[in-house]
Amino acid sequence: MSVALEVAVVGAGAFGLRHVAAYRSLGVPVTALVDPDPAVRDRAAAAHGVARTFGTVEDLLAAGAPQAASVCVPGPAHRAVAVTLLAAGVPVLVEKPLAATVADAAAIVAAARTHQVLCQPGHILRHSAPHRALYDAVRAGRLGQVLAVSSRRDRPRALSRLFPDEHPALLTAVHDVDLAIWYAQSPVVEVRATTRTRPGPASPVLVWAELRHANDVVSSIRNSYLLPDTTPNHTSDLVEVYGTDGVAHVDLGHPTLLVQAGQTEAPDWLLSPADGGGALAAELRHFVGQVTGAETSAVVPLADGLHVVQVATAMADSAAAGGEPRRISLEPLS
Repeated sequence: MSVALEVAVVGAGAFGLRHVAAYRSLGVPVTALVDPDPAVRDRAAAAHGVARTFGTVEDLLAAGAPQAASVCVPGPAHRAVAVTLLAAGVPVLVEKPLAATVADAAAIVAAARTHQVLCQPGHILRHSAPHRALYDAVRAGRLGQVLAVSSRRDRPRALSRLFPDEHPALLTAVHDVDLAIWYAQSPVVEVRATTRTRPGPASPVLVWAELRHANDVVSSIRNSYLLPDTTPNHTSDLVEVYGTDGVAHVDLGHPTLLVQAGQTEAPDWLLSPADGGGALAAELRHFVGQVTGAETSAVVPLADGLHVVQVATAMADSAAAGGEPRRISLEPLS
């Protein structure tokens, strides 16, 4: 795939640079990099051959709007960046979660609809080959009627130090909420959740949630930040779908390369490899196809991105209230 499309990446952190590498693997030029830290953006631009750098989205637009942009800034900044780009007519892929609050997510949806500009929520697992194969099996009826979805996602303890102000429900469990909605093929109407902490950190290091969908499917989500800091990501990720005619699962606990010598190494070749490719490249290929018109249907509808934020927020609220259930209205947000 080689497309004459000028793309900007907003946010030069670790995942923003994964976007740069993935675009390059597709033959799509990243012509601008935006980050408020001049040292970070200049170093990243030099390392990845990006010609132009800017401190703000406003500076980027003043120099000439790109044809598309990836929004890879921290969640609380998603609304300001995405709404500004959408108002300028720039199609955006917004990394998960769509926003840090329901109000911010609704504002992004409203901006996309008002300006009639593409906004693709960045839920990468819908573009992962094994997760997609499981979805295809569900859609084909191979498991019969879906009864339940269960998922587990464990991460190193360092996440609670790196992101002390971000609730696990909105940082990592959003992946599992999205998978639950996708595999159940139904929105969530009720949530019960609980959290636990470790001595020291005030923020939760474990979230445990039960979801009920509109079609009466039940989903269980378990996320923790309890693994040793040397543990690679993804090595315990598991999702299971239970149906009336069978059970299927995707287990990322068996990496294609596992090196255990001093420090365990299990490179991420499936989802977002550092040198491009994987599910991230598939996600960006779909985004570019949506921008150019080559793709006519959305893998992740914008409404699903908003609903994921609603459910994750309800999980955090339920846990804060001692596990009291939280109902989620399916009425459109104004």
